[in-house]
Amino acid sequence: MQKKIVVFAGNECKKEKETYYYLLAYTTGKLLAEAGFIAVTGGGPGLMNEVSRGAIEAGGETIGVCLNVPGRKHSAFLTKRIMFEKLTPRLEKLISLADGFLALPGGIGTLHEIAVVLALKRKNEIAWDKPLIIIDKYYQEFNIHLEKMKNEGFVDDYLDSLYIIVGSAKDALERLKLFL
Repeated sequence: MQKKIVVFAGNECKKEKETYYYLLAYTTGKLLAEAGFIAVTGGGPGLMNEVSRGAIEAGGETIGVCLNVPGRKHSAFLTKRIMFEKLTPRLEKLISLADGFLALPGGIGTLHEIAVVLALKRKNEIAWDKPLIIIDKYYQEFNIHLEKMKNEGFVDDYLDSLYIIVGSAKDALERLKLFL
């Protein structure tokens, strides 16, 4: 059975940043498919769409766990679509499908998804060995903030063992293969 990798990613970015971020997302989806993984996203536009497009164009499968928002366009590159009306059940479904997690740049929703996975791993509701791999230098400040939280005693010293930050999609896939 193929492993499912949930990719958290933004649904939009500034127009002048699209080339960089969309290519990063597309490459992530393509590499997942080439490695035999099923790419699971929030099924939306922007980076989520590019992950799905990359996977489909590489011959892979995709699952979109979509939020039903009036006027929102969902990715056309989904082999399966699961619809939700609310964010929390949608996130629970994404987490339940995952054999591993990748996180691309995004906004509040993406940050929330990363934080929830970290919190659940911390409480052993997600296995510690289920990877959370965060892609790109975009998250450097996030990592610095987690270090500050650790140094101030708000989180345990082991927090940084619950995730990995890498510089590229290729690096993420190499690390993912070590776990799965």
